[in-house]
Amino acid sequence: MKKEMFASCFLFCFLFVHSEIAFAVERVVLTSVPTDRGDMRIYLMADKKSWMDYENFMIQVGEHGQEVLYRFPDWYHGKYDPALYYVDISGDKRKDIVVELNNDRAGWGNPIRDIHILNQLHDLQFKKMPMVPMTTALNRLAKVEQKGKVVTVLAGKKRHRIDVSKQHFVNPRKPYFNVETMEYAIKDGTLTGIAAVSVVRDDAVYGGLLGHVKIKYGWDGSKYDATSITFKLAVFEE
Repeated sequence: MKKEMFASCFLFCFLFVHSEIAFAVERVVLTSVPTDRGDMRIYLMADKKSWMDYENFMIQVGEHGQEVLYRFPDWYHGKYDPALYYVDISGDKRKDIVVELNNDRAGWGNPIRDIHILNQLHDLQFKKMPMVPMTTALNRLAKVEQKGKVVTVLAGKKRHRIDVSKQHFVNPRKPYFNVETMEYAIKDGTLTGIAAVSVVRDDAVYGGLLGHVKIKYGWDGSKYDATSITFKLAVFEE
């Protein structure tokens, strides 16, 4: 009797564990976009580890026996929807693949948005290209500092001075680039990174918003690098 009970328990545990493993490696299509050919699409796929964790990515270009697969086992995506674009951002008249993922594992002080770019070489052939991180571009092109009640934002060659006493922040101090909330946008074939400029304040967890810096990226023949930066002051209520 005990042997039968042990065998039953063992079988139950075996099936349970393997059912969990089967779920953990479930391959799903996260999103897709059409190509210039009406009968083909580009698919972004990954292994679903949980309801909000995806790993072991793959991009499928084409279908119906003509597909080409690109595997990216190191990519990760957390909650919220990913973004997939098929647009020319390299300026060579060939459309590229741009993937934006949400990286909840990045940790405090790091961007939670990951950008991956595959340049189109020809037809259905693509190659992943390097991109200068937004944080590196910010360190090179921008600077923010505070003296008394005045915060100075240097973006490119333009200097912007903001009197934070007018914003009624409680004990405003330590201005910083809030890269955790950084976002990306593509407009007219140009990739732009957007980061908030904030100041630490005692009455808010995420500080006081002062404005946003926008960094435009361009293809230099070997990588995507920042080409320009601008700052726009936030609109404050009187």
